[in-house]
Amino acid sequence: MKSLAAIMILLIAAFALAIMPSSTVIDDEQFIHVTQMVVTFEKVDGIVEITYDLDPFAKAYVFLLGSRNLGPTFEDIFFEFEDVEIIEIGQNYAVVMVKNVSRQNGEYYLHDSHELGISVDLLTFIYPDGTTKQLEHTRTTQNTFYSDV
Repeated sequence: MKSLAAIMILLIAAFALAIMPSSTVIDDEQFIHVTQMVVTFEKVDGIVEITYDLDPFAKAYVFLLGSRNLGPTFEDIFFEFEDVEIIEIGQNYAVVMVKNVSRQNGEYYLHDSHELGISVDLLTFIYPDGTTKQLEHTRTTQNTFYSDV
């Protein structure tokens, strides 16, 4: 009888954890905290490497059900981008490809500002020539241009 009660409690806890990320609204009071985001531009596309921390309940969720279930959360972060492909999700990092994030204009590529669905402590842009630009505590990318070296 005691084991049945313990199993029921575990099932209820697992169910609560299973629905948590999909029902959480992206805002400043949330279960995920993005500490760093690095955008590496490759022609019109960008590879985004995200480092994040999870609150204890979300860590338990990832432990029980796997980090792949966080996919919708990362799609919500890039809500303003048209073509987003999640490449990899780990326990504290993710790699995302955003396609057609810039457009070519002659010998330069132009990137228009996009809003992010979360605040980022440190956003770093890495341009094809290796130069970088950093923004602190931001919710948007920035208008910029770069050449393809």
